[in-house]
Amino acid sequence: MYNYIILIFLMVGDITAGFFAYNIFVGSSIVWSKNIIINFFIIQIIWIGLFYFTNLYNPRATLSRFEEVLKLVPLIYFTLVVIITLDVFQLSLINVEYTVLFSYGLIFASGVLLNRFLIHSLQKVLLLKNIGLSETVILGANRRGIDVFNTLNSHSHHGIKVSGFIKAKDDPDYLEEIKLPMPIIGDELSLHGLIKEKKINDVIIALDKPTPERVMNTIVNINGSPVSLKVLPDMYEVVMGMARTNQLVGVPLIDINLNIDTFYSKSLKRGIDIFLASLGLIIILPIWILIMILIKLDSKGPIFYKQKRCGREGQFFTIIKFRSMIFDAEEETGPVWAGLKDSRITKMGKFLRRFHLDETPQIINILNGEMSIIGPRPERPYFINKLKSEYPFYNRRLKIRPGITGWAQIKQPFDISVKDVHQKLKYDFYYIENISFRLDMKILINTIWVVFWGHSR
Repeated sequence: MYNYIILIFLMVGDITAGFFAYNIFVGSSIVWSKNIIINFFIIQIIWIGLFYFTNLYNPRATLSRFEEVLKLVPLIYFTLVVIITLDVFQLSLINVEYTVLFSYGLIFASGVLLNRFLIHSLQKVLLLKNIGLSETVILGANRRGIDVFNTLNSHSHHGIKVSGFIKAKDDPDYLEEIKLPMPIIGDELSLHGLIKEKKINDVIIALDKPTPERVMNTIVNINGSPVSLKVLPDMYEVVMGMARTNQLVGVPLIDINLNIDTFYSKSLKRGIDIFLASLGLIIILPIWILIMILIKLDSKGPIFYKQKRCGREGQFFTIIKFRSMIFDAEEETGPVWAGLKDSRITKMGKFLRRFHLDETPQIINILNGEMSIIGPRPERPYFINKLKSEYPFYNRRLKIRPGITGWAQIKQPFDISVKDVHQKLKYDFYYIENISFRLDMKILINTIWVVFWGHSR
């Protein structure tokens, strides 16, 4: 309820800032007619939508205000530049006086920033009264857990309320000899139930012996609970590539957000996929016809290569590609990764792979809802079983739709060994943890670069 109230105050404040800015835009002497009022609300709905999609309605009291300024001001002025650009090309629906438009932007940005400053200052005061704190437990009733608690307890603006300690399976025997500042409210085996019972929001992992295997198993066991995990920095190698570092009052913790079902990843991203895939299909269809003819002239066999792949939530689907290898290339070898100079690749296949044209028929998979434009590459069931046994957290990769391109694909070329897969997993986990419209656009732009200029390996 607290978060919803803060969200409402943020939106009302932004609308108020927009009202004063809009007065400058339309002119203070103009009577507010029905059309002017409707236009005002349409503009504000657009602003609220933009702020929401760029995570500028985060009610967290400990959010960096400096980072918020760096997001808000460029977003507002970039939007105004887009409007001016449309007007230059006579695509704008309104007549825009640029000086008035920039005055509007200045007043609106100032009002929005003032609104946030006042609300977040109020939040800091409420934190001192223990209002708006995030219920947290420390997994690890040991000296490392006590150090974290003492550091948090000596500050008041971190937004965390430690409810108690959770006894880890491997906590030391000297537990009886040390005095815990908070009671032990449960053990590691009962953590799932405690999270639901006490409505825990965060779990700080402070194990006594944080070996990579131990921490990874802990993360896997907690996965499925509606909480955010925070891991101490000397465990960073375990989660490198999938976590965000967050300095919390002098305690550098690694944030692992297990909830990846955001509005963008669940709804907006799918809408963008359908739009871009439909547009791409219309543009590339004539090129496909030419490719089909050249494939048939180059080597015998079917035009398309179809293969079973593992998609979202482990569901299997048939991926569609232009055939770039000789027919029945794995008849004798079985499933293997392609090499840099694979003799099975045809002449036409080399050209298709060089410019990634062999992947373009996956537009059909996107329209069918089996894939996304951007996401981890879908793997074959044969390799999935091997990778799951080697990497306990691999299932997290299957939480979102696989993609034609992704963070791993622009960072590294195709896999030729298990070592490559290991490195790409780090990139995939980073993408899943940080999935956003901004990151997707960055990947899309970099993909265009890779298509024309290739990778350096």
